[in-house]
Amino acid sequence: MARKRKTLLDLLDEFEPSIRKAFQQALANIRSDVQMAALEAAIASGNVDVALGAIGLDASYFRPLDEALRAAHIAGGDFAIAGVKAAGARQGVKVTGMFDSRNFRAEGILRQWSSDKIVEIAESTREAVREALTDAITRGTSPRSAALNLVGRVGPGGVRTGGIVGLDGQKAAWVRNMGDDLRNLDNSYFTRKLRDRRFDGLVRRAIKAGKPVSEADIARITARYTGRLQKLRSEAIARTELLGSLHAAQAEGLQQMVDSGQVNSDAITNKWDASSDKFTRDSHRAADGQIRQQGEAFNIGGYAMMYPGDQSAPAAEVVNCRCVLRPNVDFIKGLKERLSPEELARARAAM
Repeated sequence: MARKRKTLLDLLDEFEPSIRKAFQQALANIRSDVQMAALEAAIASGNVDVALGAIGLDASYFRPLDEALRAAHIAGGDFAIAGVKAAGARQGVKVTGMFDSRNFRAEGILRQWSSDKIVEIAESTREAVREALTDAITRGTSPRSAALNLVGRVGPGGVRTGGIVGLDGQKAAWVRNMGDDLRNLDNSYFTRKLRDRRFDGLVRRAIKAGKPVSEADIARITARYTGRLQKLRSEAIARTELLGSLHAAQAEGLQQMVDSGQVNSDAITNKWDASSDKFTRDSHRAADGQIRQQGEAFNIGGYAMMYPGDQSAPAAEVVNCRCVLRPNVDFIKGLKERLSPEELARARAAM
C-alpha cells in the first residue's frame, strides 16, 4: 500500500500543541508575577495605567510563543524544499539546497509571523485588560473583585488561574456581558454556547423567582466561561497563526527554489485543497481545486488570497481554516524552455 504523502496539515497537527502550550504558559507567567496589592490600589485610585503596570503585560512574557512560532515557520520552509526535492527525484532531476531562513526576504516573512505577531497578541491582550479596568472602575466594582476578575484566583497548589488576561477585546466583552445578563436575569445568558451548563438550573431558578444571581455565583459562572474562552483563543492562535505561517514559509521555500535557478516559476502550480468536513466555509469549498501559477492569488469568496491563512483577507476567511495548498513542480515544463530539443530529448531519456 502506497504511503500517504505528508501535507502541511500534518505539520499543523504536529506543532499546534506546542504553540497552544506556549501561549498558555505565557498567561500563567503573567498571573504568577502580578503585583496584587499594587493592582488593587491602582484600581481603587482609578489609575488604569498604573494598574496595567502592576499586571505586567510585557511582550517578553510571550517569548516561548515567539520561539515556538519561529520553529514551526522554519519547518514549513523545510517542508517546501523537501517537497521540491521529492518531486525532482520522481522526475529524475537532482535538486540541491536547503531552506534559507536568513536571507533578507525570508527574515522579513519570519518576523511577520513570529516577533510582529507576538507584539500584536500582547497589544490586543493589553487593550482588552485596559477596557475591562475602565469598565470596572466606571461601575464602581470593588478593587479586590475587579483585580480577581482580571488575573484570576489562587487555587489548589497556590496556582492562580482564570481571569480575562489572555482574552482579546471581543471575548473580554462577552464575559462582561454575561455578568450583566446574570444581574439583569436576562435569558440571553442561555444563548452563550461556551457557558457551563451545570449552572443553568441555578440561573433558571433565579429568573423564575425574580431574584438576582449572587455576586459570588456570578464570579463562579463567569470564571468558568472565561476559562473556556481562553482555551478557545489559545486554539485559535495555534491554528490560525500557525497555518498562515506554515503556508507563508511554504511559498517562500518554493520561491527560493526559483531564485536558485533550479526551477522555473511557471513550472510550479499550487492547488487549493479545501478540508471536506462540516466546518468548511462555503467560499473555501467552492474554491476547492482552484489551480494557480506560483505567485498568483486565489479567488476565495471574492478575496485575493495567496494561501490559506493569508491575513490580508478578512478574519471570516482566515480563522480556524484547515485548507492546504498542494504544490506541483513540473520539471519537464521548465526544461522545455531552458533546453534545446536535442538536450530535452536526452533529459527525457535519462528520467
